Parts: sequence; structure tokens; C-alpha cells
Amino acid sequence: MSALNSSRFLYILAWKLFEGVRGLVKYWIFAVSEENWFVIKEKYVYGVPEGSKAVDLVKPGDVAVFYVKKKGSKELGGKFVGAFSIISNWYHELKPLWPDEVRESRVKYPWRIRIKPIKFGAADFTELVPRLSFVTNKERPYVFLIGIPANLGKPVPEKDAKLIIESLR
Repeated sequence: MSALNSSRFLYILAWKLFEGVRGLVKYWIFAVSEENWFVIKEKYVYGVPEGSKAVDLVKPGDVAVFYVKKKGSKELGGKFVGAFSIISNWYHELKPLWPDEVRESRVKYPWRIRIKPIKFGAADFTELVPRLSFVTNKERPYVFLIGIPANLGKPVPEKDAKLIIESLR
């Protein structure tokens, strides 16, 4: 094989590997309380309860999009508020971090991951529903925000995640 053919082969191989890795990124939605959102935004960490399937599903390199639940919220309820890259594996922590954990003096979300911000802002869920393909029942859209991760434990399509992230203002 000539040097030119060899370098072309390596270029094509590298591109195919990149395409494969890029296709492995999954986009997840996590619904959180407003008070826990402020900790996520400040500490760049997210946590889930013992037994959450997120620990098996969500991997470094994936993207987490956060939605603030309406219940108990003062200003951000009903909105997507930020997107982060997952930058660590899950680890187990026994020190209370979240406001509800501190109040109750017990760890409720021991499985944690480190995250790196992509974008902060606010995007109203109800305004985006008509354009989100993962919300297949437009009359009952909030069903798709249940679970850890949300969307019935399934990743959302890349185009939906990108729409949400681009809408954060």
C-alpha cells in the first residue's frame, strides 16, 4: 500500500470511528425541584436515588437537560433550565448535599455524577411541546417528564435536545 493510500485509509478509519462515537451520545431529560436545580447549577453535580436506572443508562459523554418541576417552584417551574455534558462515571456519596437531604438529615440521592455546563437559560416546556417529537401525546405532555431519567427512561432524539438547548434564553 502506498503512503497516500495508507494515509487516506487512516483518515477514513478515523472519520468512521468519530461518526460512531458521535452516534453514541445520548440525550436525557431530568426533572428536578427548583431548590435542587440551584445546587446542580452551583456545584456541577447531579444525583439520583438508590436503584435508579439512570446509573446504568447515563454515561460520560451523554448530555443531561434539566427541567424544573412546577410543584414548589417560585420562578422556574415548567421550564427547561440548562444542559450539561456528563463528565464522570457515577459514584456513591453518603454526605447530604441537596436541600431536602440537609433538612431531613439523610442522603436521598447517593448516586452522583459530575457535569459540565453547555448552556443555561429558560425555555417553557408548553411552548416547545408542539415541536418535540418525543412528546407523542400532546394532550398529556407532562407524562413525558416522569421518571429518572424522564421520557419513560428513554433518551430523547438529538433534534429534540438541540431544539431545547437552542431555546434556552
